[in-house]
Amino acid sequence: MTTETAALHPRPVPEALDLVTRAPRGLLALGIPRCGACMLLPPSLAEIRRARPDLTIAIGEFATPEDWRERERLLWPRGIHVSRSSVPALALLVGGVVVASRPGGGPAEAIDRWLEHALGPAAQPLATGGVTPRELAALDALASHIAHQRSVKWRRA
Repeated sequence: MTTETAALHPRPVPEALDLVTRAPRGLLALGIPRCGACMLLPPSLAEIRRARPDLTIAIGEFATPEDWRERERLLWPRGIHVSRSSVPALALLVGGVVVASRPGGGPAEAIDRWLEHALGPAAQPLATGGVTPRELAALDALASHIAHQRSVKWRRA
């Protein structure tokens, strides 16, 4: 399986961080389980990986309370500040150093525009005009999950 076709799956934050810090250029995405926006990261980042094959991409997931405690040691010294309310979050590292970060995910096109400021244009530019077919399929697959989350949040309010 090539890097381009290999699925992106969440992994423990220390493992994801290690992967991107060892790469010349890496994109670290951070999320939590069952977060609709976080669950949309893999298809969007797969499009980024296709467009930018020289960019190492990893998704770190805060799955346990211990993971949240570790962020102070692992992420804060690097300038990556993330909370439950700011996930998903993205950090771009060059030579192991954070050069840009942002809260939120988004469609591949929006993420690539953000990356372009630090990395220049993509080797394989993304089509403009919205979400890709892969992202639409993921959004359709998650529609009931996202609707359920919204209804639960509405009931709490």
